[in-house]
Amino acid sequence: MIRRSALVALVATALVATPQAQAAEPSPGTWLVAQFSEGDRLLRFPADPSSGDPGLTADGVYALAAAGVGRTTAAKASAWLAAPEQLETFVGDGEAESYVGGLTKLALVAQTLGENPASYGGVDLLGRLTGLQDDTGRYRDRTDPQYEQTNAFTQALAIIVLHRAGRDVSAAVKFQASTACADGGFPIAFAQPTCKSDVDGTAMVLQALLAAGEKTASGPALEWLVKQQQADGGFQAMEPPTNANTTGLAVGALLAGGRTAAADKAVAFLRTLQVGCTGPAEQRGAIAFDTKGFDAGTVVRATTQGMLGLARVSLADVSAASATPGVPAIDCTATPPTTTTTVPVPAPGGAAETPVDPPLAVTGPDQAVPLTLAGSFAVLAGAVLLFVSRRRKAGA
Repeated sequence: MIRRSALVALVATALVATPQAQAAEPSPGTWLVAQFSEGDRLLRFPADPSSGDPGLTADGVYALAAAGVGRTTAAKASAWLAAPEQLETFVGDGEAESYVGGLTKLALVAQTLGENPASYGGVDLLGRLTGLQDDTGRYRDRTDPQYEQTNAFTQALAIIVLHRAGRDVSAAVKFQASTACADGGFPIAFAQPTCKSDVDGTAMVLQALLAAGEKTASGPALEWLVKQQQADGGFQAMEPPTNANTTGLAVGALLAGGRTAAADKAVAFLRTLQVGCTGPAEQRGAIAFDTKGFDAGTVVRATTQGMLGLARVSLADVSAASATPGVPAIDCTATPPTTTTTVPVPAPGGAAETPVDPPLAVTGPDQAVPLTLAGSFAVLAGAVLLFVSRRRKAGA
């Protein structure tokens, strides 16, 4: 029978042997939130507070939602985007000018945050977008022809936001599928003399086609995309290097197409680009564009698109529904244990058997206490049950 002193010793061992909190890798969401000028916009030029960039700010909203953090900042960003001075510039006045890119990006912002894209800043984004579709199924800007900016990205986003809204996208999907190149991939620009598949374009188009259930063109496109993955797990655009932006987009397409292994490799590559606790404090959490490291000119956009990949989220599914209002604190002060943690388990005769594997590593300061207590109470409960059981047997 286990003596009370042995039980106390066992419980004490359990309480001491639980792992110490380890320093979590800095959250890219925490770094990104700090880049919002005045708390509501990302800048085209970091040194110029007047250079608020609506497109990049929208990307920031998707990124925070995908990471499940920063909902307060995302909501402020949406309010800034919906203000008249940004809204009309980005989407046009709805009469002489309307821009597919702006309409689709803001519609996705609204959908991501659970807002109404049919009444965003007083504008029916989806209604205007629907009115820009031509007889072929393509969405075109209403503007001077020389300023036409629509391409595979804008077409794909149109399919995504309209499909999310439950609208008919069959004509748009049919047009998009018809633009595939002979090798199965998709180009960025339409109607070029030579069709040249592009990784960014193909990743975006795949997210749209797969979301809409297209099964003919998406299969070859997925095969083509997988073949473009580089040895380091990343993806590159028209030319090297492999980078966070392209890889982040590719992850969403790979997962939508069920290519989990390729997506895992891509996510692992993205993690190598993130600035960790060994980097300068003001850079921790950021995702660099490529392996050259932190570059102020490219890092904000790289982080927004890289975060989608790290979160393993497609633009067709991104949502802030479960996002927390704030972001986790960056704590690089804790140090991981230097020795393997073990918890003795009582053998039938009362002696300790071979130690079991330690609990999973703690992933952040908010989890340190719950996981430590959970581990302690689990061992404590097991010891108490064993003690009670043996007392009953002894008294039988």
